[in-house]
Parts: sequence; structure tokens; C-alpha cells
Amino acid sequence: MTRAVHFKRGELPFATASTQSGDTSIARVVNTKVSQHLGAGLEILDRVSIQWTVTYDEVLFIHEGGMIVTVGDRRFDCRPGDIVWLPHGTTLTYDASAGRCAYFYALYPVDWAAMQGIKEP
Repeated sequence: MTRAVHFKRGELPFATASTQSGDTSIARVVNTKVSQHLGAGLEILDRVSIQWTVTYDEVLFIHEGGMIVTVGDRRFDCRPGDIVWLPHGTTLTYDASAGRCAYFYALYPVDWAAMQGIKEP
């Protein structure tokens, strides 16, 4: 049986996530130790632009700062309070090259990387 967990902002276990196009700071708090289905956490981009293809369904909630999410010819100027839906297979750019952006994310399935035989960045 799973139990409820309270993750305090000041105690989040941030780690560096490295991709080919840059590094971020990420706290993957809802992971396979907590859930069999859903992943979630807080990610911080600081003066970086990341190119990525999501291989899971993901929702972003912009918490602080801002970033531009570009999907093909569509450009989303994301600010605090905005929500972005990214379906499986979306190729995009998270662009916070102008400053810092912190966002909450939730994704499914939680074990997307293991299912593909890769390690999360």
C-alpha cells in the first residue's frame, strides 16, 4: 500500500540532469519508489536551452520565471501559472536562455527510461 508523502520545498533533493544541449537542476520526488504509475517533481532551468523529445506524456506548471517552449512552428511564451501539455513523441525546445525558470512537471509512465533501456539524464 502506498502512503501519502509531503515534499517540502527547502528539502527537495535536486540533482543535475545533463542533456546534449545543456544541464538543468531537477528534483524527481515522485519516482518509482513512490509510485508505480506517475512521475513528478520540480525542474529548474537557468540560462539554458534544451532540445528534447518526450517519450512519455507530460504536464508542466510554470512556477517562477519564464521560458519559451517551441514545438515545430508553435511558440509558447510561458509565465508563472501557465500549464503546458506535451503528449508522447513531442519534439521541442525548452528555452530559458534569458533567465531562470522553475516548473513542476508530472509525467506518465514513471518508468519511461527503464522501459526504453536508458538512464534518465
